[in-house]
Order: sequence, then C-alpha cells, then structure tokens
Amino acid sequence: MKKFIQQLRKNNALILDTETTGLDNRAELLQIGIVTLDGEPVFHSYVQPIFARRWSDAQRVHGISWQDVQDAPTISELAAKLQEVLEEQTVAVYNADFDGRMLRQSIRAAKAARQFQWLQEGRWPCVMKAYAPYWGQRNRRYGGYKWQSLTNACRQQGVPVASAHDALADAKMTAALIRAVEKKLL
Repeated sequence: MKKFIQQLRKNNALILDTETTGLDNRAELLQIGIVTLDGEPVFHSYVQPIFARRWSDAQRVHGISWQDVQDAPTISELAAKLQEVLEEQTVAVYNADFDGRMLRQSIRAAKAARQFQWLQEGRWPCVMKAYAPYWGQRNRRYGGYKWQSLTNACRQQGVPVASAHDALADAKMTAALIRAVEKKLL
C-alpha cells in the first residue's frame, strides 16, 4: 500500500467516484465526483441518463431521483470538461473496475465513443484492491484478501463516513482513507 500511495502522490493523482442507475450491463451514470488527494473538489456533476427514467433499487442506496438529474447534462455534454480534467491524469478509484465499466456503458449508451477516445480502459489504479492486503482480512471462499466496502475501510481507519453514496462525498472519503493509511505508514 505504501508504494501504491507513493505512486499516487508522485503522479498527483485525482480520485473519481460515480453513482449509477444500477449494477447491470444497462446501468448508466447519474453522478460523477472528482477530487484531489487532499480532498479538494475538482469536478462534480449530476448526469442525465440516456435511457433510464426509474431506478428504484439504486435510488434506495444513493437517493438520486429522476427529478435530481432531469435537467443535468448528459455524458456527451460533459465529454469536453471530463477530458480537460482527466486526460493524462492518474485517476484512482475505489472499485475502479465498476466505475470504469459504468463510465464506458454510459458513453456507449450515448453513442459518444468518439468524444471519449482519450479514455483508456484499465489505466485507473484501484484503491479497494490496494487496500485489501493492507487490511489483511483473508477471503476464505476465493483466496487472497477480502475487498472492503468504502464505508467499512473508512471506519477501519477512523475516517468519518459522511453522505455515503454521493459521488463527491465518496471521492472525498476515498482521498481521506488514502491520507489516513499514508499517515500510519510514515
């Protein structure tokens, strides 16, 4: 974890989080939050999905309704700003596989792939995967180390959990988690 954090610091990484309409292969983005390693907001926006109008299961988790996003920009409309913020950046994500997949799905749904040619799959380090061996809880079923939810990881490191399942708040909590672990490793 120490080398992971050192690499994030060296690259002046950003932290990204999203909220979505669900978990399946038709889910779309509803919110994006991006902060610095020090937790300073860099970008935050709700995102109007292309197809979805209802997402009751996900809404129970994050509280985002159609009314919250109906006037928000689409992912296509956010393309230029996201490119400005993210291109050539190291972008750390808590559960990078999921957030990356959701971003790509939303881009495909919007038929905006050309606008996002700069976005390369798999170049975002995953904080959750780096944290698992640091915490050290064995996964008896699958082997290796058990992945912790962001909320659990924050509690384990004494990081206050506030507004969980809000993209900007989760990005800030991820940054705070990284700083808490970094402080213990110094």
